[in-house]
Amino acid sequence: MKSELNKELIEGLSESANQKFIDSVNELVYNLVSTAVENVSLKSPFVVLDKCVLLSVNEVYTGAFTQLSTFDYFLGIDNPQIEMNTKLRKNFWKFVWREFRASWRLGRKKYKKKKKEEIHEVSVGKYQLSDFRHDIVEKLSELLTSSSIIYEYNRSISIVGKDDFGTNVRVNLYICAYDMHSGDFKLYTNSRNKFKIVNFGDRFDNLEYKKAVCGDVYTKMLRVFNSIYSKKYNKIPNQVLLESLLFNCPNILFDKNDIYKTFVNVANYIRFKQPNSFVSISDTSKSVFEDGLIVNTGKQVEFGKIINMLDEYKY
Repeated sequence: MKSELNKELIEGLSESANQKFIDSVNELVYNLVSTAVENVSLKSPFVVLDKCVLLSVNEVYTGAFTQLSTFDYFLGIDNPQIEMNTKLRKNFWKFVWREFRASWRLGRKKYKKKKKEEIHEVSVGKYQLSDFRHDIVEKLSELLTSSSIIYEYNRSISIVGKDDFGTNVRVNLYICAYDMHSGDFKLYTNSRNKFKIVNFGDRFDNLEYKKAVCGDVYTKMLRVFNSIYSKKYNKIPNQVLLESLLFNCPNILFDKNDIYKTFVNVANYIRFKQPNSFVSISDTSKSVFEDGLIVNTGKQVEFGKIINMLDEYKY
């Protein structure tokens, strides 16, 4: 027997997020990161505030927040020198081994001479994304209260702090190289020694267009779908996919005066429309099954899960 998604439940889910709280946390994050980057720039010739960009990349941008949502951002820095320093040269370990053998074979006498003359040299490494990330962590730790905890990972920073942000709030900062001309964010993967290119294309422009035409009901539908999906699968769906599915729905289906009617219209449209006809919100020349922002996220395309979710309910 199918569970029912009645009008009262849909209306409740559409209004479940506290937008004022989301905006306050979002503003706090931008202020903190801007201050941290500015402080780092005073001690590094490679970091310029105007060459850095902070972008909200998940449902925080639209306000389609649920209880499982986190505040995710890309912090990109446009500096070719840092990008070049970050990526290891080809045959890196072969180069290291060759240098080691050469120093062992030819440098023992020189080493003893330097030691006798008490010559000490301090090697200074090249400034990389990892240095920028660590500097940001150091500055954030000075700005946040002592109750906040900062976790530093290979390519991201995660912050949890009830006193600074609020209860059950996690802020994730993904540190990237950035190209201001192309809009490419470049996430470095240490184990593969390569950058993963992420470009959101027309996503944000199309989101603003849809919200301008349909009103708040578009955002409310995103929130409803996120809530139902997270309840069933205990995770948030790929936002570019979900935004794309609702972006493809004709504007006439969005009734500004009736949330429940809109949900029924949109749900049935997504269920019965040909899957390959849905284009990506970030690149309308590609289907949702061709966009790397959807299919290259380390998991299966979630279109089938969304359809199965809608099929399980009565509405």
